[in-house]
Amino acid sequence: MDRVAFAFIVLSVALGGSVVPAAADTVRVHVESGTLAGVSDQGIAVFKGIPYAAPPVGDLRWRAPRPAVAWSGERAATDYGYSCPQAASPRYVLAESRAATMNEDCLTLNIWAPLVHPQPLPIIIWVHGGGNTSGTGSQLFYDGTSFARDGIVLVSFNYRLGALGFFSHPALTADAAGDPAGNFGLLDQVAALRWVHANAAVFGGDPANITLAGESAGGEDIVALATVPAARELFARAIVESAGGLHGLGWPPLARAEERGAKIASGLGLPGARATAAQLRGLPAATLARIGDEELDGPIVDGRLISAAPTRVLAAGLALPLLIGTNDDEGSLLTGDAKPEDVLSLPAADLAMLRARYTTAEASTDAMTDARVARRLFRDAFFAAPARWVAGRVAQTGTPAYLYRFDYVLSLLRGLRLGAGHGSEIPFVFEVHTTAFISETDRQVGAAVHACWASFARTGTPSCGSTPWPLYTRKNERRFVFTKAGATQSRPVEDAEMLDMLDHDLALP
Repeated sequence: MDRVAFAFIVLSVALGGSVVPAAADTVRVHVESGTLAGVSDQGIAVFKGIPYAAPPVGDLRWRAPRPAVAWSGERAATDYGYSCPQAASPRYVLAESRAATMNEDCLTLNIWAPLVHPQPLPIIIWVHGGGNTSGTGSQLFYDGTSFARDGIVLVSFNYRLGALGFFSHPALTADAAGDPAGNFGLLDQVAALRWVHANAAVFGGDPANITLAGESAGGEDIVALATVPAARELFARAIVESAGGLHGLGWPPLARAEERGAKIASGLGLPGARATAAQLRGLPAATLARIGDEELDGPIVDGRLISAAPTRVLAAGLALPLLIGTNDDEGSLLTGDAKPEDVLSLPAADLAMLRARYTTAEASTDAMTDARVARRLFRDAFFAAPARWVAGRVAQTGTPAYLYRFDYVLSLLRGLRLGAGHGSEIPFVFEVHTTAFISETDRQVGAAVHACWASFARTGTPSCGSTPWPLYTRKNERRFVFTKAGATQSRPVEDAEMLDMLDHDLALP
């Protein structure tokens, strides 16, 4: 589902005393596995392609990640690591970088940190989107320079995708001998969190002040990890952007995932459920990466890592400080001339009511066509309603929850887009745009969005200008809006009744 399509390419004191400049542009740190040599530029230390786990190849394919292999001497940390295998070549990476090449040896992370700082720094760990089937932590618009300039350590990383990251089969479950099964991409994320915890001080970071942030499938994975006690203790708060996979929170049980895996094995010429773990691990990575199964795109309730259906866990309340929201036109993910009934099966009376409400809310002279209603319904059913529902589960515990909607469209694209499409907030969050393509208003919006995210990571409260961002509660339903005009506003959730109806249709308690 997750396809980020941009019309342009977006191009301690001495880190606690542990970073020793070797030359004007070189910095060295010593982590658990050995010495890293990164680069410094204008007061920012950058380390790329750091292994946080052993390569998941050979007998380690479809196993929980093992600790990174130690190295002797000095390891260069000046280039991104390989992207994890996926159906198509990763987009928005430097052509000359290792990130432009796919390889199973892909469990690496990247760090941007201030070279000099007065105290332990907050950390943001970014979980990339891509439907859990594509993407990489090395995409150009995930550059952490702007956060590092603001005194925040930014970490991005890769995790296993698709059939290599979210695959179950009876033989693999038996071979796991009680370890988690199927959720290998999530296990990678936990391993990255643990690595950062263990090595944070080397880069000036505070392991007690980690914000886990991500967009689309990355946001969905964060919500999954928030229900896992072993993972939850590794981060202090979360930022969840446009997590479309939350609709219904219907992650499959292990038995169903194993049935799917047996069917896939049969399609690849193996004896279905009778295939052995060795036969499965003997399949080429490229073959597995090309499997076009939409169910290989997210968490599995395996009874080991994820012990219960998330609706059951979340309905009881989630004590996790949370900033969560969506974009105005998440329906940009739809292709063709979709109709409302193609998006969600609803009674005719409900569809008519929704059309009337959208027409009123839009206050537009444009015709509210079936395709436009479908886009709005897609946004609300699969993004806005679930985001609000999760915020409500946090708020009911008395834990701070902040809800937002991003409506702003880049100046260059005004009149060419119905609204802010899926993923379009990311360059604003990271303040990564090419100068030629942005206006002063674009810059101001980027500064505001970035400041909101940075202040939440520092303190748990988004503070970004003169407009206060109110806490979300079900009694005082307000969300923060980055408007089409580039302003920030605190608005009531005016469509709460409609979102309640969609909660019911999506079986959200």
